[in-house]
Amino acid sequence: MADEKRKIDLKARLGKKTVKGGPSIPPPVGIPRPIGIPAPPFSSPSAPPPPRVDASDPYAAISAADAAPKETAIKIEMSQEVVEAQKKGRLKVVILAVITAAVGGFMGFTLGGRVESNKGAQAAIEGAAGLIKKVDDASAAVTELAKVLADATKKLKDNKYPEEEVQKLGGIAIPFTGADLFATGMGRYNKETQTLLINYTTAVQSANDQKERVHRFLGAKNTVTDYLEQQAKPKVRWCTYILNGPYGPWGIMTKVPDPFLAQSKEKVKDKDGKEKDYTWPETFKIKDGNETHELKRYTRGDPMGSNPAVIPIDPTTQEDVCPSDVIGRLRREVYDLELVLNGENTPGHEKPGLNQLGEQLLEALRKIGQAS
Repeated sequence: MADEKRKIDLKARLGKKTVKGGPSIPPPVGIPRPIGIPAPPFSSPSAPPPPRVDASDPYAAISAADAAPKETAIKIEMSQEVVEAQKKGRLKVVILAVITAAVGGFMGFTLGGRVESNKGAQAAIEGAAGLIKKVDDASAAVTELAKVLADATKKLKDNKYPEEEVQKLGGIAIPFTGADLFATGMGRYNKETQTLLINYTTAVQSANDQKERVHRFLGAKNTVTDYLEQQAKPKVRWCTYILNGPYGPWGIMTKVPDPFLAQSKEKVKDKDGKEKDYTWPETFKIKDGNETHELKRYTRGDPMGSNPAVIPIDPTTQEDVCPSDVIGRLRREVYDLELVLNGENTPGHEKPGLNQLGEQLLEALRKIGQAS
């Protein structure tokens, strides 16, 4: 009897619901009935060591002894209604996740990409508006520069020194540089507008540089004034006297110490203070090294004689033999500046000037604002 009671107690402790030959025995009070679920593997007091792997061969197989032990499956039986409800719930979650991901992706595109794109487009429009203002200001300066240059050229043709225009040229600078293109969003403009911006910036720089050269040459007032006076009232600045050369007489050229008018209708005074018609000087003090010789102006007879005579040189031929380098360069610089401002209209060599480039650029920039 004692053996049978011990067997019943043992089976009851093992969780058997019934014991053959006797009634079921409930568990002790306060202890829940076991449901047959073993303890999870992570509750083990000590975890097994990780499998050994050869570091020199990352693709080496792991031995069966070192393989990680399989986790003990936890099997929970649920009713069919619960299973179906969970399936429906998971389907809703999946659909919601897909919608959320799609909306999130779309919002990410619109807020992250399109918004940034819109910001860039707006910056480009604002940049175009700022460039329009700057090109307008530059065009006003170009117009002023062209007028001042035209007035100066007219005075030069009339053999007058353009004093006022020279001062104005010094104060004119077309206010447009490559720095004005920064932070304008021009990378979003079309190719034609970008090309116009680059060409316009280059032309402005050329015009400013050319203007400085013209101003520098016109600033040599004495040289320009002498040249202009020479055109209006030619003066004799060179003369020659005749000496014996190796194979006969030849002329020695020298500067006239005091240039004199080639001709004049004005009256002059003689040494006694009486008025008389204008005439050339009678004598000239000509330097020969460290010596100075007083030579008479040739009038008639043998030009050599015992003392050589001075023969004035026609001043209208001087420019052909000894052209003024300063005036020649001034003419070229003025022409080059006019070319930059007004362009080239020669057939086959057409080139837009700064004024035309400015108009084309303004039209292209205004289209950017209209497109918004």
